[in-house]
Amino acid sequence: MTDLWNYLKETDKPIVLYGTGNGADKIIARLQADGTWDKVQGIFASPGFVRNRSFYGFKVESYEAIRERLGDMIILLCFGSSLKEVTDFVYRIMNDGGNELYAPAVPVYGDGVFDIKYYEAHRKEIDEARGLMADELSLKTFDNTVMYYLTGDIRLLAECEVSTADVHDLLSPPTGSLYLDLGAYNGDTVNEFMSYHPGISEVIAVEPDIKNYRKLCENTAVLSNVTSVNALISDTSGVTHINMGKGRGVHEQSEGFGVRTATVDEIIGSRRCGIIKYDVEGNERKALLGSSATLSGCAPSLLVACYHRSCDIYDLPLLIRSLQSSYNIYLRHRPHLLNWDTDIIAKM
Repeated sequence: MTDLWNYLKETDKPIVLYGTGNGADKIIARLQADGTWDKVQGIFASPGFVRNRSFYGFKVESYEAIRERLGDMIILLCFGSSLKEVTDFVYRIMNDGGNELYAPAVPVYGDGVFDIKYYEAHRKEIDEARGLMADELSLKTFDNTVMYYLTGDIRLLAECEVSTADVHDLLSPPTGSLYLDLGAYNGDTVNEFMSYHPGISEVIAVEPDIKNYRKLCENTAVLSNVTSVNALISDTSGVTHINMGKGRGVHEQSEGFGVRTATVDEIIGSRRCGIIKYDVEGNERKALLGSSATLSGCAPSLLVACYHRSCDIYDLPLLIRSLQSSYNIYLRHRPHLLNWDTDIIAKM
């Protein structure tokens, strides 16, 4: 078995990058480390994002211009999206002539790239986590995700996509549940859960970024059963630091803006919780460890993001089962070009 990175070392086909964001930075760093950066012959952007600019010494081109210049090529997709127009464009250029298109799996957080060496080093844990999958779709999603990590073939992910409605049908919390939303952003997932599960009686929404927290409060102000908390969920209570970047990218780090940390067990206390959503930007392991009493006590249904770190696909299922041995573990992937929007569902 080989992987995408070794394939790129062997190919004689011109390599180009599609995208100029953080993902491109990480992919370029790996290409440079592998000695394959000199095979890259261009960078292009989506329609409307070309403009007059350069990136890593290359003029940013349109797809049409780079295709005319190079002909058949290997395209490395450097960003993720769930937008239909973007997905349609990606598949169109992937199937244009003799092109090959791959999306290298570089982690959102952490340094370990899931390549063949990583796979072999963690084979035991990967096999153990696979053995926890509760149904055939979970097994297929697990296997396809691992193969995507190794090959960068986005078609593997498309083969196991499910809708958001399918995910919520599987969660199915009991009427009267307390819902804990960890990483509530601007309230979008609060509204999503309330629309799919109108029987939820109370919501506690936790968001560390102060700007997002203010939007969360504004967007849920009309909901009398929602309590918003400005904190970062971790394995201990106290104070930590976060970056203050744009969007959802708020995670625990050694320096930056000070913010309160809290645990799920602290927030829930002696109450019974019916459902918890964990999407905490790579802090899922710590957040789960801080939930040990809640999970062992009332075993709420869980929706846990498992795509921020390379280890999440195997580490988080094993951790969840260790915290509550009676959980059934499912894996679902909602429509997205990359492995983002891949979640663990744990329920009794």
